[in-house]
Amino acid sequence: MAVATYFFTRNSDKEYNSTTMLYTGLSTGFTIESTGESRKDRDVVNNSFENIINTIRSRETIKEISFKLLSEALILEKADGKHVNPKTFEKMKEWFPASVRKQVVVKGNAAATYQNLLTAYETGQPREIQHLFNEGKTPFSLKNLSEIKANRKGNSDMIEITYSLSDKGLCENTLKTTLEVFMRRYKGLKASETGSVVAYFQEQFDNAKKDLNEAEDRMKNFRENGQILNYYEQTKALAGKKEDLTDEHHRLEGELKAADNALYKLEEKLSINRSAFFKNTELLNQKNKISELTSLIARNSLNPDGGNIEQMNKEVKMYESQLADGVKNLYARTHSTENVQINNLLESWLENMILVEKNKARVGSLNQRLGEIKDDYARFAPLGSGLSRIEREIDVRERAYIQILHDLNMALLRKQNIEISSNLDIIDKPITIEMPSKKMMLIILSALVGAIGVLATLVILELSDRTIKNLERAIDFTGIEAAGALPVFYQKNHSETIKETLIGQIVTNFKLKISALHGSNTTPLILVTSTQPSEGKSEVANLITQHLQKSGARVLSIQPSSETRTSYVEGLLKYPASKALSEVKGFEELISTWIDPNDYDYCLLEIPPFLTGNIPTNILKNAHLSLLVVSANRSWKKADKKAVQILENYHIPVEMIVNGVAFDSLENLVAENQTKDSKLKTAIKRLLRLELKRKELKPAFV
Repeated sequence: MAVATYFFTRNSDKEYNSTTMLYTGLSTGFTIESTGESRKDRDVVNNSFENIINTIRSRETIKEISFKLLSEALILEKADGKHVNPKTFEKMKEWFPASVRKQVVVKGNAAATYQNLLTAYETGQPREIQHLFNEGKTPFSLKNLSEIKANRKGNSDMIEITYSLSDKGLCENTLKTTLEVFMRRYKGLKASETGSVVAYFQEQFDNAKKDLNEAEDRMKNFRENGQILNYYEQTKALAGKKEDLTDEHHRLEGELKAADNALYKLEEKLSINRSAFFKNTELLNQKNKISELTSLIARNSLNPDGGNIEQMNKEVKMYESQLADGVKNLYARTHSTENVQINNLLESWLENMILVEKNKARVGSLNQRLGEIKDDYARFAPLGSGLSRIEREIDVRERAYIQILHDLNMALLRKQNIEISSNLDIIDKPITIEMPSKKMMLIILSALVGAIGVLATLVILELSDRTIKNLERAIDFTGIEAAGALPVFYQKNHSETIKETLIGQIVTNFKLKISALHGSNTTPLILVTSTQPSEGKSEVANLITQHLQKSGARVLSIQPSSETRTSYVEGLLKYPASKALSEVKGFEELISTWIDPNDYDYCLLEIPPFLTGNIPTNILKNAHLSLLVVSANRSWKKADKKAVQILENYHIPVEMIVNGVAFDSLENLVAENQTKDSKLKTAIKRLLRLELKRKELKPAFV
């Protein structure tokens, strides 16, 4: 794996990383709405940062970045290193065939090329543009540009944006374009948050202002038509004037009545006929003049803008004097005036007569003025309800106008605050550095993964392996005593020495077993069997027979064969394998009458596997020992255990021989020099056993 990794990474491109840092001021920044630096709600701040990061990683932002980078690269005549390097420039000729370039590229105009790319993407013509962005694996594709990473730096107001690429110029330009596109889009999004709100309140403000103006215009027209300057002050003044005039009217009527009564009494005393006096045209004119001037003075006294009252008073006095002189002359012609009392009465009569005429004139003026006031009351009475209704309407619309104006100002303040806060500051401009090569790390990692993978595979295989394998595992799995183990001899050149040693151990073990359990009166019958076929019991039986014969023992070997008859050669009896041993009545019936087992030291009988069902039950009664051959390359099953129980039921001692074990597992059975391992392997084994000071002893005799 390490070599393969080196081979595949030997020509890999260098990797560049571009980084920039933005200051947002989202958590601690000063705003128009705040009076100073203050902490904001944590969830709100986190949500704001998520909005920024998701805006950077949004599909529309990436699409705009991609097409801006493409438009700048496509208009190049050759690679400049700032936008793309020569290798990327050459690949772009494959990504953008001449036919595609002809449709979208405007020579020397990146903005027009960008618009053509957008149009091509939206319309799907040419289709290569959509494929390049959506499914391509170029540096301009959605998949690659999605690797732009934006992360908040701890709990600060900073956002770090990073991007890695094998093209140094394109890597840095990508980050610059990302900043440009993102900041514009983010500012637009923030402005749109309040834009609709401001537009709504602006519209409501215009409507409220229009309604208020209409109500005020109606008030203006109402005041003009009703001749109202200040309704409440005017009605108050009118009421006051009416009250004053009424009081004055009552007073004057009282004076007039009193003067008139006094005048009648004086006329009775003086025997004067008032009407006769005023038949004189001159006196009548003088009296009328006094009445007119008195009325005029009374009216002008109620009007600040009236004529010269002082002058009119002088004229009244003049006419009074003339009237008095005329009356006296006329009275003197008809009556005697030498009496002082008569003169005094006449003076009183003249005064009362003039007073009566003045009061009549004044009362008349007051009556006229009270009539005018009554008319004013009649005019002002219906205007009050209409004025109140218009004032209420103006008040409601004015309060609505003020509230909407306040809301509009708050929305404008919020908009201005958002516009200011959306102006993100670039703390660190994009810088690009070459990343350390990962080639050596990948090679080392591949070697480690390969080693660990192989080791893990071996461990898993070892843990899941339930095969017998060696002598120790056979004893653990079966619970049966073992006579020995045999390897696959043909795999080693030095197998003959080991073979003799191992067979000798097996023979020695079962001899000791037989001598402990069996007397010397009869020849011991040794069964060679297995629980399943193909365990190698025939080979084992032959090896044991040969070893015993070499040691001088007489051995009768009884084996199954493919022949249909029983045959006998000196020391070897072969019976048909098809023979139903389960029906044989005894051992003598199997070997025939011409063979005497007592002529031999050992009888080795190979019988079929127990799981085949052909079990010689009557022969088992005569057996002294059973050699159970078990293959090392299989597992021990419940069926094998049940088969061994048959031998146990007949109280036959069982010795197991493990056949086909690996040579490496024989170290505990043979001497170290018999394995003929290499010196290096022997040294490693001794090192693992901590046999560091072991020395070979020289023999005492040669």
